[in-house]
Amino acid sequence: MISAEGRTPADPADDAGVSPREEALWLLESLVPGTPVNNVSAAFAVAGRLDPLRLDAALAVVLRGHAALRTVYRVDGTRLTKRVVAAADFRLELVQVVLAGEPGEADLASVAAVPFRLDGGPMLRAVLLRSPESDVLCVTAHQLVFDEVSVPVFLADLASAYENADAAADTERNAAPAPVPGWTEPDPTPESLAHWRAELAGASTGTMELACTEPEPDRPTLAAAQLDRTLPPGTVAGVRRLAEDLGVPESAVLLAAYYVLLEASGAGPDLLVGCPVDLRPPHAARTIGYHVTHVPLRLRLDRAESVRALVRRSGERLRTGAAHADVAVDARADLMPAARTGRWSLPFRHVFDHRTASGAAAPALDGLPVRPIAVGSGFGKFDLQLCATSTADAVSLRAVYRTELFERAHAELLLGRFEAVLASFAEDPDRAVGDVRCWSDRDHAIIGAANDTARPVRPGSVLEAVHAQVLRSPDAVAVVEGDRSVRYRQLWSAAHAMGALLRGAGVRAGDVVATALPRGPELVASVLGAWLAGAAYLPVDTAHPEERIRHQLSDSGAKVLVAGPAGATGGTGGPEQAAGTGPVVLTAPAVEDAPDRAPAEARPAAVDPAACAYLMYTSGSTGLPKGTLVDHAALANAVAHFAEQFGAAAGDTTLWTTTFAFDISGLELFVSLSSGGRLVAAPDRARSDGRVLRELIERYGARFVQATPTTWRLVIDRVADCLRGRGVVVGGEPVPLSLARRLVAAGCVLHHAYGPTETTIWSTSRVVTEAPAGRLDVGAPIRNTRVHVLDRHGRELPVGIRGELCISGVGVAIGYHGRPDLNAQRFGEHPGFGRFYRTGDVACWRADGLLDLFGRSDRQVKLRGNRIELGEIEATLLAHPEVGGAAVVMVGDPSADAVLIGCLEPAAGPIDTGSVWAHARARLSRSMLPGDLVTVDSLPVNGSGKVDYPALQRMVEARRAAATRSGPDRPERRDVDDLTAELTGLWRSILRDEALDADTDFFANGGNSMLAALAMQEFQNISGVSVSLAEVFERRTPRELAAAVRDSARAQAPAG
Repeated sequence: MISAEGRTPADPADDAGVSPREEALWLLESLVPGTPVNNVSAAFAVAGRLDPLRLDAALAVVLRGHAALRTVYRVDGTRLTKRVVAAADFRLELVQVVLAGEPGEADLASVAAVPFRLDGGPMLRAVLLRSPESDVLCVTAHQLVFDEVSVPVFLADLASAYENADAAADTERNAAPAPVPGWTEPDPTPESLAHWRAELAGASTGTMELACTEPEPDRPTLAAAQLDRTLPPGTVAGVRRLAEDLGVPESAVLLAAYYVLLEASGAGPDLLVGCPVDLRPPHAARTIGYHVTHVPLRLRLDRAESVRALVRRSGERLRTGAAHADVAVDARADLMPAARTGRWSLPFRHVFDHRTASGAAAPALDGLPVRPIAVGSGFGKFDLQLCATSTADAVSLRAVYRTELFERAHAELLLGRFEAVLASFAEDPDRAVGDVRCWSDRDHAIIGAANDTARPVRPGSVLEAVHAQVLRSPDAVAVVEGDRSVRYRQLWSAAHAMGALLRGAGVRAGDVVATALPRGPELVASVLGAWLAGAAYLPVDTAHPEERIRHQLSDSGAKVLVAGPAGATGGTGGPEQAAGTGPVVLTAPAVEDAPDRAPAEARPAAVDPAACAYLMYTSGSTGLPKGTLVDHAALANAVAHFAEQFGAAAGDTTLWTTTFAFDISGLELFVSLSSGGRLVAAPDRARSDGRVLRELIERYGARFVQATPTTWRLVIDRVADCLRGRGVVVGGEPVPLSLARRLVAAGCVLHHAYGPTETTIWSTSRVVTEAPAGRLDVGAPIRNTRVHVLDRHGRELPVGIRGELCISGVGVAIGYHGRPDLNAQRFGEHPGFGRFYRTGDVACWRADGLLDLFGRSDRQVKLRGNRIELGEIEATLLAHPEVGGAAVVMVGDPSADAVLIGCLEPAAGPIDTGSVWAHARARLSRSMLPGDLVTVDSLPVNGSGKVDYPALQRMVEARRAAATRSGPDRPERRDVDDLTAELTGLWRSILRDEALDADTDFFANGGNSMLAALAMQEFQNISGVSVSLAEVFERRTPRELAAAVRDSARAQAPAG
């Protein structure tokens, strides 16, 4: 805390009007009524027993000397009033509580957490907690009459009064310290007003969003917790050396480190930090009351500047903030920065407070030593408040954090990072701010352990692994298709025959062989044959549009297309194209027709691990698919990892359900064949008809089944009771919690996996053993894979902070075929972890070393000034038990009438959209709530089984267009009653926008809590109806609020 200097106090007044800062406290309390958010508590442990009668007399003396403690407040409609009660008429009861043992934190918290009512009663209470050996005095006051600077003054006066008190004497005859004259804060100067207008121009609290917090709830409770730690002596010494070297106070170094911590956590670079300032001039130092304000210290962090320069700038912010503290910025709507939707009016969300402790012992109570105890109320006004207390040889830290926004583990990590930043400052103050270390030791330990994935892979290619199984069990069944069962020996012979056929058609090492075959033995043989010829395979899905197939064949430069007996598909032409530009088309011979080859004689040549194994096409942003080249080492690594994770063994049956043009199909194929298993090719109907899938599972005793969440949702009702003990793999898109819980309940071994095509099938995974309670993580990196979460500057982020998920290691693909532009954009080189792929997914590390996903960064939209991750909304909707699938699209003009539409697919029976709305409102900030929720029978999906967003967008736009044409049900066309019209006019007047209508959200259009209070005061003056501020935050449009007023009036009307 810093002190304001150079101000001239106004004339003291015993009964002054309510100040803007007092009104601001009341407004905050109105948003969370019935809570102790404005309580200030202090406890004093006494080494012995106090005399309750003397203590009571001493309290009366202190109250007589401080008019602020005798000030009472009352809410009169929409106004707050106060008055000072004469000492003779004021009585404070000392409450005694007898305990069996020493009082603990819970005892103190229960005393401190009792709220005050603004009904004209005392704003102070004193409770004496009595144990057999000692006493603890707990004093709790409302901040309107008592701030933290008042605590030592109160204790000193109480000690003096207690020592001189005579319990038997009349209170008036007890000696008292000289009454402290009242002191009134001065009016703000024009210079200070001008300073803050200039300082806060263009500021927005939106820039203070941290990437490690949960979304702001629609109706915050402000519940908070606190953490304490002491800085290591070496760090303290380094901080003080730097402060002395630069000629700045210690607080400047600590504040600079706080700025760096916030920016490294996702805020800024335009930063706003609140700092408490004690307004008392020296002659009023013993004044008890509410005389601490918070000033917003704005700083734009420059990552290129040195630590020294940042510390100097921070010191300057502290000085200028204190010099202009006469303006209550947090109580003036005209100075308030643009606030995030749904937030009460504060110009900052994070606070830094530095105090210097005198080191002197607390005053004794008649010779009994006193030890102050810090007591929290369990509530906090700010997202994160960091208080540093310096003594002669130590610096202690206390972090008060809102539990709705921060997990305790993440708050602990933030304190550790603050310490790391300070150590980095002291180590080299000439380093650039962007090079400051912001990781704690625990961050390094958690992420380091998760990325410790180096494991040998033997053999080095899938081809060699399959050949090893051919040698081991040549007569075991390898592939089943319908009534056909193909053994490993037959399969290998057919692969050799296909390899010879391809070489005869001119295929050489490095070429591409396209396969347009259905799932079955011939497709497997063509893949193995391509590898034996030194080529890569390209899967072609004949169900895709002809133009897409033409592009893939042309773009890839495929030398040969292997097709079924009916000839080429997709209009690719016939063998006569050998001399033209298209691929040679070969008909795949039946596996059974291949000449028998002894496995030992048909050993494959050594495979180059860096050679391309396959070319996989996925959707591209240009509308044309892009091809990803994956090498043999990457494929062998993924297959070896999952073979081990699945516990795959010879004879195990795997269902081959996924289209081969989707890379996860390779996991079904290659894990089975490289482990000596039996691969059963399932018909396409198995992905949509649970009866077909169930029949296959039961007939073949399948041990492993893989599918996307979309497929599982379609079939789960039919197959759930036959999955017990079987391995189930799910991934490829977000998994609804309802689906995950159902699969776990079915008793299967649930493998949840994640990974883009560009890093080879799956890159992270874990076995889900318990039904998830909240967001379903995607596990940890697989073998020889490392995961990195990077910020917008390319810095690797520590635990709990959201950024772009990047993947490095063996699984990173060769790149995109013929797309150097995309390769430069999506693949990168890092000095620490080498070549990596930028996934475009938003993720963060969890404290347990697993990863959480939050949707796509390229599905981020900006709506009415708010940056919104559509994937995060979808994840929230999916967490509702009745929702089986969820997708969110934005329709309309983002600069005008755009709205978010949530599309819901039922998990089983009908969806109660009211319940989903309540679920979403409890978890999403107001700005993220969809404008409408639409239930659909099923979400449209593309060929890979993922949500087809373009198709969904078209469907939603068509529905809305039809609704617009029908007209009568459109909200803006409904009749507007007089009450709604009156409130709409008030909205327009207060927000100064004549374009606002009956469905305008007050807080999404520039409103804040102070303006809302002004609006409700004006509404009461006009209508005589009182509306609470909390109601305005709940019902934010004129139409909604008018309905609430009418409902309230009906509820209060006499019956009959």
